[in-house]
Amino acid sequence: MYLSVCAVFILIGTTLGKKNNLNPGIQTKITQKGLEYGKQVAVTVAEQKIREFPLPEISGTISQFGLKYRVNGMRVRSFGLPVSDVGLIPNTGFKSSVEKAYIGISGNWHTIFGLIHDGGTFDLNINDLSATFIVGVSLDTSRPMITYNDCGATLGDLDLKMYGGGSWFYKMFLGKVKDLIRQMIPKQLCSEFRHTVGKLEDVIQTLRVSWQLDKFVEFDYSLVGEPEITTDFIDFPIKGELYDVQHHMEAPFTAQLFNLSNTTNQMLVVGLSEYSVNTGGFAYFVAGALQINITNDMIPKDIPFQLNTSSLNFLLPEVAKEYPNLLMKVVMSATKQPIVKLVPGKFSSNVFTAAEVFVIFPNNSLAELFLLGITASVSGQVYTSYGKLHGSVSLSSVDLTLEESKVGTVPVKSLETVLKLGLEKIVIPKINAKLKEGLSIPKIDKIALINPIIEIDQGSILFTTDIQYGN
Repeated sequence: MYLSVCAVFILIGTTLGKKNNLNPGIQTKITQKGLEYGKQVAVTVAEQKIREFPLPEISGTISQFGLKYRVNGMRVRSFGLPVSDVGLIPNTGFKSSVEKAYIGISGNWHTIFGLIHDGGTFDLNINDLSATFIVGVSLDTSRPMITYNDCGATLGDLDLKMYGGGSWFYKMFLGKVKDLIRQMIPKQLCSEFRHTVGKLEDVIQTLRVSWQLDKFVEFDYSLVGEPEITTDFIDFPIKGELYDVQHHMEAPFTAQLFNLSNTTNQMLVVGLSEYSVNTGGFAYFVAGALQINITNDMIPKDIPFQLNTSSLNFLLPEVAKEYPNLLMKVVMSATKQPIVKLVPGKFSSNVFTAAEVFVIFPNNSLAELFLLGITASVSGQVYTSYGKLHGSVSLSSVDLTLEESKVGTVPVKSLETVLKLGLEKIVIPKINAKLKEGLSIPKIDKIALINPIIEIDQGSILFTTDIQYGN
């Protein structure tokens, strides 16, 4: 029955989802260390659960003596689990074994012998309980399932002591009572186990398989295949694709196979591929979120020019002459999705942008001056802090081309220098401010992440952490 805790550890790896034949964009692995910790927690929870174990009333008749008996008010007063084990069954699920467990039970006894009613209390000590529980983990056409596979339990030595009333007389029937208890306890134990597995499956059926990050994008973290179960770990293949909320358009590229590192000494490993990262860029591009309007009030005071025609007279004298003393506006928007590359220790990205430059008339109408094509290269890092995923970026290079002009010649190289300064002083700080806010790491009730570490590897971002289960 304490396999329920192990099932919770499986749910840490993923919220179980739909089946398809895609390569995973994310892989999640629960390591041997995680399984061992799961076993420790399971034993603690099992002891608490068994102390609350519901024991039904027993009643019957010993016909040859005309004796009716009833046992009720039973409760577990003591419990011990000296030998226990939780292990994985390759390609099946997991198994829990209990040996040499002992249970102390107290309760009340009642008898009717002819016209005589009698009763008292009793103590029952079960000194050698052995049990095996098996749970299957599989995937059906819509969602994975946790299923009850098998349960078996046996009782060894029973020590039953009766107190009060004519207990000395009724001790002749102890053998009968012991036999009934020997049948009841295993049945009740396995019934409770089956019920617990069923409740877990009900929980799984209510879990979400996507998470809306913001008003633009949602994250699909459903499974794309059967969990890989070996004797040493459980590996979950997760879709890991981001979609724009409105259109839910598939990315124009597919996930490639990648392997998780086996060198970690932490309990949980999550690998995020370049595919997953780049689906995010595609989703934000399709959603129209990759754009920014730059106006004069956004220009820092330490920049030696302002966004108006007079200030830019040294670059655009013809514009200053035709549109004197007018404010300007730059509308920057992505022309295609950014492409991210992951290499050890950092990420790099090429960003493809169009910049439309306007003058603003006193009535707030606009006149387009020229259109620039911008290819910018950025690099950055990611890190975790206080339960959030953070990052930072810096500008590596900028390449500027003139796509269209309505004001004649435009000094592209000079504008490239100005643009780079503007990106470094305005755009990059805005991006870093957003990245500094961070993205909350999804939480599961009663689960805390301990010493999480994030690092960028070749082609993937690795997240490793230990886990603590508690209130």
